[in-house]
Amino acid sequence: MADSLQTGIRNYRKYESGDAKPTIEGLVKISDILDVSIDYLLCRDNWLKAHGVFFDEF
Repeated sequence: MADSLQTGIRNYRKYESGDAKPTIEGLVKISDILDVSIDYLLCRDNWLKAHGVFFDEF
């Protein structure tokens, strides 16, 4: 994943541990790689559904 994001493994490990946060551009790359929405990454998909916003799930 670090290679795909073009970042160092130490920096990526900081993302995983919560010691650092990816930039907006980094979030977009992660969501593209994992084929999920940014809302899903940010645990906002349930909030969207609760407010009547639905999206296709595969």
